[in-house]
Amino acid sequence: MITEIQAQIQALATVESLSSDIDALYVLDQQYKALEAQIKALKADIANKYGEGEHKGDLHSVTVKMVPVKGTVDYKKLCVSYGIQDDVLDTFRKAGRADIRVTPNK
Repeated sequence: MITEIQAQIQALATVESLSSDIDALYVLDQQYKALEAQIKALKADIANKYGEGEHKGDLHSVTVKMVPVKGTVDYKKLCVSYGIQDDVLDTFRKAGRADIRVTPNK
């Protein structure tokens, strides 16, 4: 645990020392991806180890639940099956929007 904290402190110092916000974004994005992977693995380990229910650690607690999730609709197959053309489908489409995406490159 100490080495993780030391790594976080070092990473923060690295980000703060960068003069370019683009470089800082890249470093933070890499840390974010690494943390996401660690969180996903830890959640799976906890779910497998403890099972459903509420579980307490030394300082915090978690709730593990099995949650049913419906599958997505295959709109292409649906439209083919019912003979719905793209122009007809578009009449049911909500207004689009523009998103801004900033993606760090290696």
